[in-house]
Amino acid sequence: MGCLSLKTGCAGAGLLPAYRFRQDAGSVNAKVDTMWLRNSLLHISLLLAAGLLLAPKIILIEFFSYRWVETGVFDIALYLLQDVLLVVALYVIAANTITRNKFNFYLLSIASGALLLFLLVDMRVRELWLKPLDWQLISYSLQNASNLTSGAEVFLTQAAGFGHTFRFIVFVLFLAYLATWSFAGLATYIAYKEQRTRTVKKRQHLWASLLVIGALLFGSIHAKSARYHLNENIVISPLVTTLRNTTSLTLTAAPHRPSLPFEQPAYPLTSVNEIQKLQSHPTPDFKNLVFIVLESVRWNSVFAPDIKTAERYPTFDKLAREGMLFKSYVSVPHSSKGYHAILTGLHAYPDIEIKEAMYLLQPSVIHELKNRKNMEAVAFSSLYLQFENMEGFLKSIGVSNAYGISELIPAENRSQNASSFGESDEQLFSSSIAYLENIKKNGKGFIALYFPSAAHYPYQCSQGPPLQSELEKYEDCIAKTDSVLGEMLTSFDKQGLLDSTLFVLVGDHGESFGEHGLFIHNASMHEEEVSVPLIFWSNGKSLPKPASTTSHQIDVAPTVADFFDVTESSLSVQGISLLREQGKRTFFMSTFFDQLASALVEHPYKYIYEFSSDTLTKYNLEDDPQEKHPQRVEGDEFIAVRSRLLSYNAYQKALFARKPEE
Repeated sequence: MGCLSLKTGCAGAGLLPAYRFRQDAGSVNAKVDTMWLRNSLLHISLLLAAGLLLAPKIILIEFFSYRWVETGVFDIALYLLQDVLLVVALYVIAANTITRNKFNFYLLSIASGALLLFLLVDMRVRELWLKPLDWQLISYSLQNASNLTSGAEVFLTQAAGFGHTFRFIVFVLFLAYLATWSFAGLATYIAYKEQRTRTVKKRQHLWASLLVIGALLFGSIHAKSARYHLNENIVISPLVTTLRNTTSLTLTAAPHRPSLPFEQPAYPLTSVNEIQKLQSHPTPDFKNLVFIVLESVRWNSVFAPDIKTAERYPTFDKLAREGMLFKSYVSVPHSSKGYHAILTGLHAYPDIEIKEAMYLLQPSVIHELKNRKNMEAVAFSSLYLQFENMEGFLKSIGVSNAYGISELIPAENRSQNASSFGESDEQLFSSSIAYLENIKKNGKGFIALYFPSAAHYPYQCSQGPPLQSELEKYEDCIAKTDSVLGEMLTSFDKQGLLDSTLFVLVGDHGESFGEHGLFIHNASMHEEEVSVPLIFWSNGKSLPKPASTTSHQIDVAPTVADFFDVTESSLSVQGISLLREQGKRTFFMSTFFDQLASALVEHPYKYIYEFSSDTLTKYNLEDDPQEKHPQRVEGDEFIAVRSRLLSYNAYQKALFARKPEE
């Protein structure tokens, strides 16, 4: 019994270490499982938080898919490549820094939120202007912030993806940001409690992540360019571009360099005299000149075949029937660019930089009229004169005095219908008459330049139905402008200012309402944005019948010079006089944003070149006036037209290369 007991005791003692070993092993396994679970939870939460940075590009792809881009599997993979690279990079940084110091979590979460907001703003900029956010655009927006606030509604409240507004998208993604980073914060807290725990394969995970980053970076460097730079991530793209240039692995389009000289260089105005006039009898003798620059008034809404012009716009109809009417192409669909083209006869600078307003003195037809015809120039504007240094530009071309509504009318008498861009036009013309009468009393002819707000966004011109569309509100503004112009002509007639006065009415640019996926202006080369009315009219005087009804803004200055017989001048222009015979013409134009798109029109065709994708599209404006059927241009035709457009772009930049003080 004792022996058995002893044996049993001895046997139990022998089994105890094994039992304890198994117990310790089980405890270790449990701890490893817990550690793995905690670390897995942390990595999953960080992937979700970082992955939220893909949302802006996904929304952008959806927005573009109905308008401009292909959405096959490989296309979407190309568009997302750089964004995935950013997500993986953020995940690797977070996974390798958060558990070392819990304060790293706060830094990374704040940085991620700022990055998400930055990508969302870039997304919206791309939707509106077809180009990534860049320093030039940021600088322009900051410089003109006070004048651009009325445009905030377009930025925030129009559809921005999946049928929702940008404001709603930001709100939803803010909630998603809070949720994902709260989850990551909880996972970080759990992992930090066991701060000495490390996954066995942590080093392997790091190397695997770096390998993925390398592969994504390699793919980004070698990837082809996508339309409107949709493949680019604003954060990653500078690195990719630098590496691509450094390693000479560029697989994108050929450099945008012209191979031909530009076919429409500036030439001396005196050369106009070598061209046959339309009529043998002399043109009417004028003493005064009135320019009315119609803000945002497009051809399609006033004189298109389906518009009842006489019924809707009786003043425009009268002036067009009695005078000379042209469909005029713009140089750049932006106000200050239009002013330059109209008043100097030269194409504008094809970029967001307002170089046109940087010079203290620049040649113009107004200088010629003042010096040779004893005339005095004065400007009146409903638009704010400080915007893009409009007042400085006017002074440089010979308009010494420019008056805004605030200088013409006491505050208590002004209309309250104003925006950040300007004030109501209701009293613009009537309040200017005294200034013109004073010039006339001094024995001089007057050059009066009017800049009404006309149809500029936000189209606050009438008390229309609350559900009225933006296009309807816009056309109501044109109708209001038509009415105000009618009242102006009546007032001029009563004061004896109408006779011997040449009136020039011209749009500065058109306006888009989603016809080709865009709204407002600046970024489109389609007819709704680049064609405007141009009317020459004089009370009771017969003007020549034009040989062609199509023109360009740069034709206005040489035509006015021809009307006033001041063509014997060294003034350089790129347009032609519309009082002369015309051969086959080509009309060039460019977007407000550098190397977004340029176009040329050679009737009946329009060619639009997109720099980002290096593609050329053709439309037959005679058969397809709404530009609904694009034709892809390739081969020799592509090379020839592309070279002409690149030459135009390069020439205009060279023309503005001189410093402002020169």
